Amino acid sequence: MALFSSRAWREREQSLKMMTGAARSTRLGKLMKLRHGQTHYQLDADTNKPLLICIHGWSTSSYVWEPLRPFLRKQGYRLLTYDLYGRGFSDRPRVSHTAELYTCQLTQLLNRLDLADKKLNVLGYSMGGAIAARFVSQRLASVDRLLLLAPAGMVVRLPISRFIARAVPKTNDPHILNSIPRFLPKQFDSEAEGFKNVLEVAQILRMQKRELLYQGYVPALLSSLKGILATSMQMEHLKIASSNVKVRAIFGTNDRTIPSPWARKRFDQWHPSGVSDDIIGAGHGLTYTHADHIEAKVGEFL
Repeated sequence: MALFSSRAWREREQSLKMMTGAARSTRLGKLMKLRHGQTHYQLDADTNKPLLICIHGWSTSSYVWEPLRPFLRKQGYRLLTYDLYGRGFSDRPRVSHTAELYTCQLTQLLNRLDLADKKLNVLGYSMGGAIAARFVSQRLASVDRLLLLAPAGMVVRLPISRFIARAVPKTNDPHILNSIPRFLPKQFDSEAEGFKNVLEVAQILRMQKRELLYQGYVPALLSSLKGILATSMQMEHLKIASSNVKVRAIFGTNDRTIPSPWARKRFDQWHPSGVSDDIIGAGHGLTYTHADHIEAKVGEFL
């Protein structure tokens, strides 16, 4: 059975497009060659504004920030958005997608852009929240603010299943790789439920499904599930909570991907009271379904 699944997966993956020059012709940003390949990024030109690094999540790429981009700029920030390895217009290296990989990608990008010595503000969404926690915990003195939206790293879901998946990859990986392209579009639709007629949401939904047309995307998702998303960020959050970094976290009460209120309860155990808040009725796609609610919640913080 595993052999059949493996063959089916290889045939499907080989039939997909490659993220090459032609595929990148529609990009708005630039490419930077880093250790593990090209990273697609956009950096605002105004060097006089404080820098805000935006880190997207597991199944999205930097387009997820478009609904919030005007607001964040209006708050006075210079934005740096980029695509994590395996997503968007960035390369798809065959490496383990761990917290170390992603923090290394961001650190190298900042170094190449001569931004490493700047005072930083960090915004992380979903898996990007876990990356942000690891990154910020390693450079507390240089970070002013940390804003988290539906962040991963609080609750590691199905830990036994993740352990088994890592223990016997040759048996489990083909089945998971074949199942992800089947269930993911349904998850995208579910996260946009009730908002599909909103133009901005519909555009993001199309871009999410577009990711499935390219090689390397699904393997990156699986590797992340077994890597960074199988890691609790408790120690990182405790270090941040005891530092001078200003922190705010927003959760969606209807989020089934980063399950609330479990995730918020765990976050509140690690951080002082009043640091977290929620948006009633918001699911995991809150960055594009509830952008106006986020703006109301975090305007004063930013």
